[in-house]
Amino acid sequence: MKSKNSTFNIILKNNSGIAIIMVTTAVAILTVLLAQFTYETKLNKIRIEHQVDKAQAKLNAEAGLQYALSILKVYREAWNKLEDNTSLQNTISKSDIEAIATQPFMIPIPTTGEMSALQKNAIAEFEDESFIQGTLSVSLKSITGFLNPNTLRVIKPINQNANSSSQSNSSQQGSGQSLKPHEFMEKTFIEMLEKTFREEIENSETFALHYSNLDPRLLVKELKYYVSGENDYDEPEKADIQRTYQNEGIEAKHAAFETTDELYSLAGWDDEIVNLIKDRISIHNVSVINVNEITLNQLKVLFPEMSDVALEEFFKYRDGDEESGITATPFKTEKDFKALLTGRIGAIDASEYDKRIKEFADADIVIGTGGKLFKLESIGTYGNSTYKLTAFIDLPIKPQSPSTNSQGQTGSLNQGSNNGQVNNQGTNQTTQGQQQQNEESKYYLLRPRVVEIRTY
Repeated sequence: MKSKNSTFNIILKNNSGIAIIMVTTAVAILTVLLAQFTYETKLNKIRIEHQVDKAQAKLNAEAGLQYALSILKVYREAWNKLEDNTSLQNTISKSDIEAIATQPFMIPIPTTGEMSALQKNAIAEFEDESFIQGTLSVSLKSITGFLNPNTLRVIKPINQNANSSSQSNSSQQGSGQSLKPHEFMEKTFIEMLEKTFREEIENSETFALHYSNLDPRLLVKELKYYVSGENDYDEPEKADIQRTYQNEGIEAKHAAFETTDELYSLAGWDDEIVNLIKDRISIHNVSVINVNEITLNQLKVLFPEMSDVALEEFFKYRDGDEESGITATPFKTEKDFKALLTGRIGAIDASEYDKRIKEFADADIVIGTGGKLFKLESIGTYGNSTYKLTAFIDLPIKPQSPSTNSQGQTGSLNQGSNNGQVNNQGTNQTTQGQQQQNEESKYYLLRPRVVEIRTY
């Protein structure tokens, strides 16, 4: 019996050891599960907080877009007011109101020690009422450069005007005095590419190694081919360009660009080239030639008949000249630009000036001192999240109503005088014609609209 009891006791002792091991194992497993659960809980909390921060940062950036639209609505009202009231143009210019509209904006608004307590309280009250949590930075700048690849589009004249147009073209080419708008834009694009490539080759050995033999002229010819109708573009380079697209298995659009990213569809343009010039062009609507920023080469292409002396006088007047003691005089309006060229320095005849400006206006290229297309960069931050929004905002030009042909009016006047009739009606028609011409030289802006948005 003794041996049996001792054996039983041993078995009981062994069972109690197994229980301890089982309990210990269970505790260890629960500890691991608890740690894993705690980790997952904290991780999900961080993720949720990050999503909340990101959403708030996005709201901040979108608030910057709404701010920019509100500012541009005021800019539009001021622009149209200046068009209606010419007397105000002697006091303030479109470039002045553009400078005000494009002032940077941020929240929190910086304060300085020079501010009074009243000013600081007003800023604090504004920030409380704005409901902006985190920070907001808004940068708005005008795109007044006229490097729009869509303006390279070659448009053949309609049949009924083909003969007159061809005669006009031949006379212009024979005199060598003027270029069609797309030819003007072609020269401007080539100049921009040459300058850009030259600077990049000097600063980057890698770029110089791969792209030192680039021909900007051929790249621009490809742009013309891409945006022009297939039957409208007829230049010696067409066959080579078509062969390139066939070899790459790509079809040219033969229509205007709708987004800047379409530049990557060009068969002869590497991505690096597109990235290099992407921020220097715009594909949106009317291009504005800012007369306060126009360069020597651009002015020479715009008005080839200008002499070197006239060109020198132009830039001395606009930019000033220390040696001659001439103070810089920026143009307040397009009329000041015209008055200088046709009157003060007599570089071009007024009728020829009007003809050239009309040609460019028909091609959606206008002369001005203020921009109508703006690039917005709005950066919102909250916590550790940052949201960047880039938008292009356009203020469309109000379409002008069809006007009566001035030549037809002149013909009516001549006929009336030949018949011996009283020419009061003719005088009224002349006055109305002058008023119509003045109205046609005005550009009224419509409400701002967002034409492209990029988010980062």
